Formats: sequence, C-alpha cells, structure tokens
Amino acid sequence: MQVGAARERFSHGVAVVTGAAAGIGEGLARHLATLGMTVVVADVDTERARTVADDIVAGGGRAEPHTVDVADPESVEAMAAAVFDRHGSVELLVNNAGVETAGLMWEIDRERWRRLMQINVDGVFYCLRSFVPRMIAAGTPSCIANLSSVGGLNSVAVQSPYIVSKHAVLAMTECLHQDLSIVNAPIQVSAVIPHSIRSEIFRSAQREAPTANATANAVFAAMQRDNAEKGLDPLVAAEHMIEQIARGEFWIHSDDEMCIAAARHRGRQLLELDPPSDPRDMLTRMGISVE
Repeated sequence: MQVGAARERFSHGVAVVTGAAAGIGEGLARHLATLGMTVVVADVDTERARTVADDIVAGGGRAEPHTVDVADPESVEAMAAAVFDRHGSVELLVNNAGVETAGLMWEIDRERWRRLMQINVDGVFYCLRSFVPRMIAAGTPSCIANLSSVGGLNSVAVQSPYIVSKHAVLAMTECLHQDLSIVNAPIQVSAVIPHSIRSEIFRSAQREAPTANATANAVFAAMQRDNAEKGLDPLVAAEHMIEQIARGEFWIHSDDEMCIAAARHRGRQLLELDPPSDPRDMLTRMGISVE
C-alpha cells in the first residue's frame, strides 16, 4: 500500500462521522483528527459524543460533538445545516451509525425491525439527502463513505435485520456513485466493508433487544467473544480504511484478506447459482450444537 495518501488528502477540511461516540465510528473520528481534519463527532449519545470530542481536543486535535438521531430526518437536516453554516463545506462524510439484532426472522420484534431499518438504512439516506446537495453546492472535492459490512456481501443466520440493512446500504452506495457521476459532482463515493472490529455492537443488541432463541443468543455470545479476542483495534482499522479512501478506492476493507474472501465467496455463489451456505457449518465452527 502506498503510504501517506491519507495524511496528504485529509490533513485539512471537515469530516462528519455518524455513530462516532463508540466502536468503529470513534476509531474513525480519532484517526481523522490525528491527520488534521476538524471532526464532527455525531451521535445520539450526547454525553459520550462530548467525551470523545473533548478527548480529541485535549490531545491537540479539532473536534466538536453534535447530537443527532440519524433515524429522524429533521435531526439530520438540522445537523447538516449547522455544520455548513459553521464551516461552509464538508470534505468527508462517513455514514457509520448502525445497530445489530439477533433472532430468527419470524421472531424479530416488529418495532425493533423498524428501528434498525430506520437507523441502518433510512439514516444513511437521510444523511445523503441533507448533505449531498450542500456538498455539490460547495463545489469542493469531497468524499462520502457508507459503512456496509461483510454481511452486506453474504447472508448469515439469526441476524437477518442487520444483514438485510447492510445489503441495502451497499446497493444505496453503488447507486449514489452512479447518480453523482451523472451530474459530474466532484464527490468520491466509497463502500466500506468492515470485517471484525472491536466494539460493543453484539452486546448492545442483546441488551436493547433480547431474544429468547437459544441458538441466536449462543451465536451472538460467540461473536462478541471472538470480536473482543480477535477483532481489529478500531484505530488500526480506521488507519487502514482511511488510507484506502484517500487513494480514491470504491471498495474499502478493514481486513483485506477476510473481506476479499467474502466477496469472492459471494461471486462464486452467484456464478454457480448455489443456495446460501448451510448455517450449521458456521454453528459447528462456533462450537454451537443444534438439535
């Protein structure tokens, strides 16, 4: 990898990162600040967003917290208006906010399904709807990076809402890339495909939307364990992904080997018209038995 593209491209300007108060978003916000960008730490958790922003500032960076619920279009519009009124442009928009949920599809609580889609899918659309026209009007070279997932390339049992949402985000990102090409906007679009980056997403899902399904609980417990033990440090992953974005790439990976393998697996499945993988193989690798 050519080193230094990020330090040159993102040494100035404004970055808006949603879901920036924890996990991947926090890692991205902190790394972008070290490069020299002014980072808007946007999150529904006001206190945590302020803590992250204050810590960045204390370390010599530039950051400001902004409370936003990406599921609320008025909240997103107010944030976009405030950021552009204050700074005049946004050079990097990272749509990262997202949540998980466990359970068999037909057992998912309807309100949880709706809330997850509002955050993971509608939230990305609302940000694009509010920021893109302003970014086009500003006329400065900029970039939009939407976070999908390896789950946006393939399918996985007992987490259907999340998988569906990440397939939708990937499709939205590809369509955005094409739409912006039509109007010749100087806006790069990147699809971020993280693999396993340390966060509390699985534990949060079990806390906020518990399921009575034993298999789903076992899978999420195993995924949280593996995430904690083997997941990439958010700052390390952020550095790797931001470098790829700075180089102008569309497909952005946290772990090149794992993410490319997932893409090739999906490609083979479609070429051969194979059915989805047998989930019992995954459960066996996790040490989970199913009667």
